[in-house]
Amino acid sequence: MEALQGLHMRRRFDLDHDTRMAAAKRNDPQLAARIVRNIKEIEDDFFHSAWPLSERILLESTQAIKEVVKDPWYVVEAEWAVRVVCPEWKMLRGVGTGDMWLELCELSADQNGYEHSWLAAAVKAAPTELCIAVVFRPGLQDYVRPTFADGKALAPLFKAGFTYDEERDALFLPIDIQAEALAKGFEENDLGAALLPMEQAMSRATAAKAELDKLLETIRKVAKGK
Repeated sequence: MEALQGLHMRRRFDLDHDTRMAAAKRNDPQLAARIVRNIKEIEDDFFHSAWPLSERILLESTQAIKEVVKDPWYVVEAEWAVRVVCPEWKMLRGVGTGDMWLELCELSADQNGYEHSWLAAAVKAAPTELCIAVVFRPGLQDYVRPTFADGKALAPLFKAGFTYDEERDALFLPIDIQAEALAKGFEENDLGAALLPMEQAMSRATAAKAELDKLLETIRKVAKGK
């Protein structure tokens, strides 16, 4: 390992003038200096935003969702994931979460590995946002885009407040959490009011069950007639 580290360092020191100049141009000198001078605070803040604060947001979001999920729906929890399942959407063959379900998701607009926390996603402080998404099992996913192509299958869901992002094949309800409300919630040790949009989004999603039933029926038919 030490030999590899040494080789790595020698390669960096062997950069020629043109390479160093090109690297410098990719950096904002003032931004770089500010980051270096504040790196401890930046690292501490990122750790807390990515772990303790984000974990609490997910925990309390899960509780908020459970408050509004009623029979026949039920909540399935997994690591960094919350799914709301309907028994009527169970897989016709095999065993799994279902042919379709609702999920608290992070919808990222960045495909280049931009690192961000769930806190940043919650308040849209990064190229990502939280939403309640309609998710299909992998076996049906291939039939989603063709089904949505003419827009007829989605029209009733658009009226119910859903949005479709064609580029990412994402059908979802946005969640509008205000940063200042969330900040006050942490100050007062009560995130209830700040996370109310989470409850509202899930309530709207489950209220659209009839429209979602028809959507799943349509996609199942397309898949069956492949």
